[in-house]
Amino acid sequence: MTNSKDRITSRANPRVKEICRLKDSPSAEAFLVEGEHLCDMAYEAGALLEVFTLEEVGYKNVPETLVSEDVLRKIAYSPSPSKLVGIAKKPALNPAGKKTLILDRVQDPGNVGTLLRSALSFGYDEVVAFAGTANFYSPKVIMASQGAIFHLSLLEVANPLQYIKDKKMEGYIIIGSALRNATPLKETPKPSGPFALILGNEGKGIEEKILDCCDAVAKIEMEGIESLNVGVAGGILMYEL
Repeated sequence: MTNSKDRITSRANPRVKEICRLKDSPSAEAFLVEGEHLCDMAYEAGALLEVFTLEEVGYKNVPETLVSEDVLRKIAYSPSPSKLVGIAKKPALNPAGKKTLILDRVQDPGNVGTLLRSALSFGYDEVVAFAGTANFYSPKVIMASQGAIFHLSLLEVANPLQYIKDKKMEGYIIIGSALRNATPLKETPKPSGPFALILGNEGKGIEEKILDCCDAVAKIEMEGIESLNVGVAGGILMYEL
């Protein structure tokens, strides 16, 4: 459904400026997605609110606005965008889940997006970002998540120690991951109730004061190499737990 046959051709159009603000800083409710693939996934998840496109695409009950190539380049993230950009609503928070993934200063957007995909694959309900973690709604995270971002409860937390304390009060077991002073993963008891798994920064791991709050600390048994990429390690830990 196209809401106007009049194509927006001016980069100075107020609507274009509004979208650019959303691109630079996602709102509390919405963020931008680019390209047919991500727009399709947002639509299938019921999260697609509006699209801006070079030609009509026909998403049922989703407003479409025609724009020029120049305007599309202005509102898109990539220098050579595909034919449409969409506005998607952020997923609702769902704190009632039983498995939570916590990211402590995981800085690489590709790693964060990969971890979102793995979290969804292995039945995690919620992903939490402590300060210093790549923004969930940055373009690279969105792309790397391959649509998982539309199906997870995503929360940014400013006070990690208070958050962990609150989770423990709710009955959660907190499991950290580290290379030293940790129990081999095969020997780590599998939680029978709700739990949270914490993954740390690519170079420094989990902050020490956060690690001290964990009920258990696990390490992946390895040979021939000291450590794994956090995206790979996180996938193994989530699957095993």
